[in-house]
Amino acid sequence: MAAAVSFYDEARPTDGNQIYSDPLFHAFRGASYDHVGRTEEGLSDARTSWEILSGARVVDPNYPPPTNDEYRSLVLMVILPILKAANDPAFEPGFAAYKSIPANDTDALMKRASLLEKVGDFAGALAASEQVLKQLPDDPAVQNNHCYTLVRAGRASEGLPYCEKAVASLPEIAPIRHSYASALAQLGRCDEAERQMAEARRLDPAGTLYRQALTCGAAAN
Repeated sequence: MAAAVSFYDEARPTDGNQIYSDPLFHAFRGASYDHVGRTEEGLSDARTSWEILSGARVVDPNYPPPTNDEYRSLVLMVILPILKAANDPAFEPGFAAYKSIPANDTDALMKRASLLEKVGDFAGALAASEQVLKQLPDDPAVQNNHCYTLVRAGRASEGLPYCEKAVASLPEIAPIRHSYASALAQLGRCDEAERQMAEARRLDPAGTLYRQALTCGAAAN
């Protein structure tokens, strides 16, 4: 993400105001800025992405955004967590648009579970994640996402085994270390949690999520 930000910055005009007609571009740029703590810029791109995707803003009538479900789902998956975190009015219509898109295969269900967790719908996220687990029980990305959703739902003891399997398979992935740290913290295993969070920061020093202090013990629930 930090590397992406440097390229996005180089590509921007000096006034920083150029609007492109591709919602996916604005979605990814916004996510990159948000990841490194440039929250306002990230939110601006997320809003622009939704405005173009929804038809509220027409940048170039010769290049309208694609209308297929896969494209729209991908854009919305990226921007909705940013809009939700900012309590932005665009979140509700964007989320309604996302929920109207069917999730009929494993990949779509995996993405839906991840998105629902990020916006706080833990029951929906777990329902989707459990379907994916039945099909891909040994996939470390699936294990990690299921673990973190359980942690976010206050069920860290159920999530911990999935985190342990995920980190054993992919120890060099910062989000997996962060999920593991979060599970350990919620269970009161504070020293272990701090060590895992330190690894997440080492692996992705630009990520603001990994610089946040852990709340350890019963208060983490």
